Amino acid sequence: MTNTFQYLDFDDLSSDEIKLIIKTKDEPDEAAGILPRYGFAIIRIADNAEVGIVYFAADTTRRQYLRGHLSYGIAQEYRGNGYAAKACRLIVPVALAHGFDRIFIGSHCNNIASAKTIQKLGANPLTKCVVPDFMYDEILAQLKKDEIDMYY
Repeated sequence: MTNTFQYLDFDDLSSDEIKLIIKTKDEPDEAAGILPRYGFAIIRIADNAEVGIVYFAADTTRRQYLRGHLSYGIAQEYRGNGYAAKACRLIVPVALAHGFDRIFIGSHCNNIASAKTIQKLGANPLTKCVVPDFMYDEILAQLKKDEIDMYY
């Protein structure tokens, strides 16, 4: 997959409050375990302030169940405004354009802020119905070891 990945342009990832602008396109490197990943700056429209970043990893490997497709960070002074959840919702067209019908998102079990974001998104805990049978037990064991809560 990584040899044929095509980055796309996304010009209209916005809501009334924020917009996403492509900031990085991480090139895949199979040998190093690096998958294609977009980084989007989260921009508050009212004052054009960059409030954070959201990443979408175009991952179809077993790693998607362990680390997810989405990750984000919000600058300290902008936290508590729901920007992470809003940005994650705006990523949906990116995932769909790359053929994803399900997006995985996870957080460390002690990260209360991320757990709240994931709850706002209405995500469901990882279940056997979304992980291939042959790797389900292995995936759950690794998530438990790494103390990661995974959702879709």
